Amino acid sequence: MRKILWLLLVLLLLAGCASRPAPEWIGASYNHLERYKEHYLRGNESLADKSFQKAFEEIKSSGDIDAMAKACLIKIAVRTAALETFDDREYLRPAAVLPTLPYVHYYSFLKGSFEKVDVNELPGQYRHFLKALLTGNRIDIEREASLIEDPLSRLIAAGLIVRDRQESEALLNGAIETASRQGWKKPLLAYLTKLEIFYDSKKELKKAADVRKRLELIGP
Repeated sequence: MRKILWLLLVLLLLAGCASRPAPEWIGASYNHLERYKEHYLRGNESLADKSFQKAFEEIKSSGDIDAMAKACLIKIAVRTAALETFDDREYLRPAAVLPTLPYVHYYSFLKGSFEKVDVNELPGQYRHFLKALLTGNRIDIEREASLIEDPLSRLIAAGLIVRDRQESEALLNGAIETASRQGWKKPLLAYLTKLEIFYDSKKELKKAADVRKRLELIGP
């Protein structure tokens, strides 16, 4: 995800003259998006919403429709990592103005419409993962998800697997470990809850009870 944010910044910078300082809105919007990501993943949704709105207002001041759509995709991706649903109308409004943008493939990827995605148009960290998804081999899918280096991108991949109801004990525990290491409480609670449900469905009551105890200790 950090690569995506940097890509946003670089693309915006390229729109200006290299010999001039970058407009203030570019750096400001990037910083607000970074704060949005951290606040949201740590479970501070009120602060996250404020940060996103500040980022969006900075971008709107430029009239850059492309950047508006990218910011909305970042929001969708972060919510996917935390197993949250999302309202994509915020993205579709600017995307409708520029329907041929290449990141429509990333949007389809996040929506789970994998057959519509050109693998070469995805951020590089997801390409092997998408190929595994298209083959449908669960072992390959989980392996490729686990090999994604960026923690947030790894959680996004895990979120897509869970949404497709293909989660396993190993996948959920891997996502829990990733969220725990980063201090991201929101996805941590989400994946722990999924793991509890998983154990209950398998009648592994002791494991389910242990997960519930951990959830109680962490708190809402």
